[in-house]
Amino acid sequence: MIKNRFHQLVSRKLAPVAFSFCLGLTALTSCEITVDEPLAALIMALDRDSVVLMLGDTIRLNMLVKPDTVTKITSFWDIIDTTGVINVLQNGAVFGTQTGEADVRVVAVNERLEDTCHVVVIEDWRELYETYPYDMLVYADVNVKGYHNDAKGLRVAAFINDELRGYGEVRTDRGVTYTLFRIWHDRPSSGQISFRYYLPYEFSTGELKFNMTFDGAVHGRLKQLIPITQ
Repeated sequence: MIKNRFHQLVSRKLAPVAFSFCLGLTALTSCEITVDEPLAALIMALDRDSVVLMLGDTIRLNMLVKPDTVTKITSFWDIIDTTGVINVLQNGAVFGTQTGEADVRVVAVNERLEDTCHVVVIEDWRELYETYPYDMLVYADVNVKGYHNDAKGLRVAAFINDELRGYGEVRTDRGVTYTLFRIWHDRPSSGQISFRYYLPYEFSTGELKFNMTFDGAVHGRLKQLIPITQ
């Protein structure tokens, strides 16, 4: 949450002001806002210190400043990214272009104030190719942070040995909404399955406590869904 972010920054208890993010397609861009009092009193930070993006997703970052009377100062936005992990659209949204990590930094020329946001781009779980001969079905009710199945754009995938092997597709049959996993494997049995979630609403990811063993069978049904929770 933004409030917690500010509490972690010593002497940076900020308040948001109207501000255009002004990032362009180049790695270094400048913007101006107006300042009505000494620059020495200026405090600024980005509203997030880190985010997780699934490949192809976007997030719009915001710069927050204090005091509230700030209206003009020159700032530069720098994408610390030598591998093309992220791109920046003309509307100021950070876009994940390939898996990896990068930083977005803003620097105020006067007083040399700066802050960064670390960006991690993960693979798109929906781009799963069926390259294994054996599969297993799981009819599940997914619950992550109180969000069920596809609420808030929730995405959940299955992994075996840290390799993507299944993606949860949300369906509704006979009035029941559930998540169906088709999990693929190179052997008819064995192998521990773990589940991970991605919340575009929070731009965060994590591993669920639930796990199971691959056995090539069908698990759960509409009237008895397998609970997969955080």
